[in-house]
Amino acid sequence: MEFPEIDILNACHEAELRQREMLPLLASALSVPPEAVFYTWAFRRCRQRGELPGTPWGYFFHGLECDLKNSADGRFLRLDFGPRGRIDTISAWGVLQLIMTSTAPWADFPELKNLFADKAPPYDQFSGNFPQFCEDWDRLEGQGCFDLADSTLVQFLAQCTVVDPSGVQMVRFPPGTPEETQIDCSVAHRKHLSASARRLLESRRTSRCS
Repeated sequence: MEFPEIDILNACHEAELRQREMLPLLASALSVPPEAVFYTWAFRRCRQRGELPGTPWGYFFHGLECDLKNSADGRFLRLDFGPRGRIDTISAWGVLQLIMTSTAPWADFPELKNLFADKAPPYDQFSGNFPQFCEDWDRLEGQGCFDLADSTLVQFLAQCTVVDPSGVQMVRFPPGTPEETQIDCSVAHRKHLSASARRLLESRRTSRCS
């Protein structure tokens, strides 16, 4: 695997690392444990936007995600929560936003910026050409580089989905289905790096160090 696919996988790994790094800071700002951040927002038990105390980072929740932006250097990180609040899940849009705003002290991806930029620098989180990026993302997915966050929940959601006479899809969970499970089903389709993708990245890192 060569450029740009291998570099995109590295950016996916970087996104995962930085989500793990930033989640405790966000949890502290909300005064909840890290594993509770997802449900805290999903059940609207916190403010939609705010600051991470003592840092230049601000947060903005929307949908079932959270955007973090550094006002000092422009770094941008989208937290694509997975079921039960797992934070190793990623999206094509979130990874592209990380790439376009990447800079020290995090990993920088200048070659990917040049490839996917749809306007001249300075770049921000909206500078990437998303359709172009998705072409490479889809190729990686076709090579088995991504897995579903929770295939069992994806199947459960499909079983609970019916189509009414007008053609509209309706989700009808069995009585007693916990609210947390219902929320988890909404993000179960999100992706994370597959075992084969992780082995590939590890072999590349090992070869560079030898």
